[in-house]
Amino acid sequence: MDFEKRVTLRDVAQEAGVSISMVSHVLHNYPSIREETRQKVWAASAKLGYKPNLQARQLRAGASE
Repeated sequence: MDFEKRVTLRDVAQEAGVSISMVSHVLHNYPSIREETRQKVWAASAKLGYKPNLQARQLRAGASE
């Protein structure tokens, strides 16, 4: 089987040159983030093809069965 590696917040952070928490803050639309940083994170996210892992999000929220 040939699986593609899932792009993570860590990958986006490394590409954008910011911390993982900063990527999370940008993706969750925190208001106090500089526009320049937002642009770097969104550009890195698009370049790498980042997509949120919905299963992980559900596990974290306690919505798993």
